[in-house]
Amino acid sequence: MNCKELVYLLEDYLEGTMEEHLMRDFSAHIEKCEPCKNFLKTYDTTRILCRKMKPEEIPAEVRTRLKEFVMEKGREYRKDIEKYRERAVCERREQVAALIGAYVSHRLSPNTSALFEAHRDRCPKCGAFLRSINGGEAPSPVPLEVEEHLAEFLETLPLGESPASG
Repeated sequence: MNCKELVYLLEDYLEGTMEEHLMRDFSAHIEKCEPCKNFLKTYDTTRILCRKMKPEEIPAEVRTRLKEFVMEKGREYRKDIEKYRERAVCERREQVAALIGAYVSHRLSPNTSALFEAHRDRCPKCGAFLRSINGGEAPSPVPLEVEEHLAEFLETLPLGESPASG
């Protein structure tokens, strides 16, 4: 166990919910690592003191600074979430574009081709769109409803199935 792993497991250790084999590794690390030993002691003391303290006992300035800190961390977290969502949308678009590209150029793997054609023939959301580009070129951009539905289709493919062949 390293110092970073120890921090991730700290709550389980302090709450007494850690698995036995992890507890042995955790304890062995604490025995050998002075910085982690000091961190654990300080963290546990802080946790105990915070549980005993009533909100009205905290000075107004400290409450204000704490609130500002938490709000700032919340904004940072939201920005990280937004970056992830944007990246996920881009990846989804690329995957759908690759699927459509393989479809119009007849490069779908045999399994995906059979599934995709059955989907095309039965789907009220994207069937008409797919039939309109069969053997032609995909219009850009793909309608959002079709893109979302084809992304769902990709998620239903068997594990390890690659949409495009060789």
